[in-house]
Amino acid sequence: MPDSRHAAADVVILDAQVITMAPERPHATALAITGGKISHVGDRAEAEARIGPGTDVIEAGGRVACPGFVDIHTHTDLDLFRDPAYLLFRNYLAQGITTVLAGNCGMSETAPGELLARLDRRPPGVNFGTLVGHGFVRDSCDVPAGVEEVSAAQLAAMKNVIDKAMADGAFGMSTGLEYIPGLSSRTEELIECAAVVARHGGFYASHMRSEGDHLLAAVEEGIRVGRDSGARVQLSHLKTDGACNRWKTDAVIGAIEAARADGVDVAGDQYPYPYFGWNPSIFIPGEHLAAGRETLVGTYLRDPGRRERMKAGIVDRITRYHGGDGDLVVVFDWTDGRGHRWQGASLARILVARGVGPTPESVAELILEMLPDERSDAVMGTDVSSTDDAVRRYLSLPYLAVCTDGFNQPWLSPCHPRTYGAFPRVLGEYVREQRALPLETALRKMTALPAELMGLTDRGVLRPGLQADVVVFDEATVGERATFEAPAAPAGIDFVLVNGVLAVDHRTPEGFRLTDSPAGGPGAVLRRSQRP
Repeated sequence: MPDSRHAAADVVILDAQVITMAPERPHATALAITGGKISHVGDRAEAEARIGPGTDVIEAGGRVACPGFVDIHTHTDLDLFRDPAYLLFRNYLAQGITTVLAGNCGMSETAPGELLARLDRRPPGVNFGTLVGHGFVRDSCDVPAGVEEVSAAQLAAMKNVIDKAMADGAFGMSTGLEYIPGLSSRTEELIECAAVVARHGGFYASHMRSEGDHLLAAVEEGIRVGRDSGARVQLSHLKTDGACNRWKTDAVIGAIEAARADGVDVAGDQYPYPYFGWNPSIFIPGEHLAAGRETLVGTYLRDPGRRERMKAGIVDRITRYHGGDGDLVVVFDWTDGRGHRWQGASLARILVARGVGPTPESVAELILEMLPDERSDAVMGTDVSSTDDAVRRYLSLPYLAVCTDGFNQPWLSPCHPRTYGAFPRVLGEYVREQRALPLETALRKMTALPAELMGLTDRGVLRPGLQADVVVFDEATVGERATFEAPAAPAGIDFVLVNGVLAVDHRTPEGFRLTDSPAGGPGAVLRRSQRP
């Protein structure tokens, strides 16, 4: 029976290396969870006193127990309702991720109020919050794709959409400034929009205009938006793209740290890979994209002169970013016009199979051939354009959170492995194997830091009274197992609790406790609290 001074706990975790992220008690050996919240952080004897007949006792055996991981940059809203099983978020829970923020890169498809209300009726397997996408805002106000200078009426309408989104619980606004329609927007428009976000206490998350040739200018623009609007700035999936731009990494960090020293609240996030996800239009020079997809595919692609200029831009990028190597660009899944399906194939391999030499010119032609199929979800891939040194350099920054930039597509194959293993990869590859950063530093970038950046006050730390989002993992075995060809759950993540409910449990045959249910999962629908 439990100690008479305490109610019986629902779950007790014993013999753990508890890393709390709470400065008043950073370490412990046991946890107790009652009613979905942390009820005790301390030693084994104190926790044992809370064990009752119905308590689930987890003997951690020296494993690490820490707050559930918070993923501040996902695209999980884009296919959330495609299948009821997607609401379980298994590929996120398997990584130890208990909280996700969707709506990034300007790409949200639904008004935040509508999205969150739908989740209220059937909660997800993880805690779920969202941003409002700047692209969604423009589209909902009928701003044509190529318009650079919006009218006063259009800007007022956009600000009203953002104001409502923030009032409905959005955490901020995201931009996708390399994509249609964001690439047409002027900085002044972004400042006006971000000022609305700032009034609600939210933040401005930006997929910047460039991650390569114009990276420094893009970072400075993000900083300017924050300085002039008053909004906190989140630089999305920070990286240095292209062999010709690798020298810029230190300059980017210098610019950010100078801005922070000057009082601009700028931070960022990063997925721990030297390759990113792409679609064909990312290779098209921006001046051809601005008019919108319909014009790009229906008119420009068919115009010989325009097509040749687009091809020249792609050739230039492939040459400077990749040294002309078409093996560094891989397509996940594409069925070409001849009915041949290519999965996990490099562009060079596709060309060789067709009997064509993989020159930069032929790679460019292949990308143009893929361009009309971009909407189908199939034509995405990976682009190896950064370096492990750059990954480690950005990973060393204390104000950059770890993220997946992933999609809620359980066990889709092939795909970018970040969707299945980004967080365990940090723990296995960069903490244990490379010793690029200490364990507790890495965990802070996965827990307390992103929670703080989102403005969450009840998660990201293990402290009595806070929500019981907990991960228990084996420090010696944790790591990524997914590849481009074969998605897979990571190793070493043994227990995951969301609001006190066991979602991942290695004692079960399947490893998961959650099943598809009309009642939904244990996740909370998160809404940004408003400033008083």
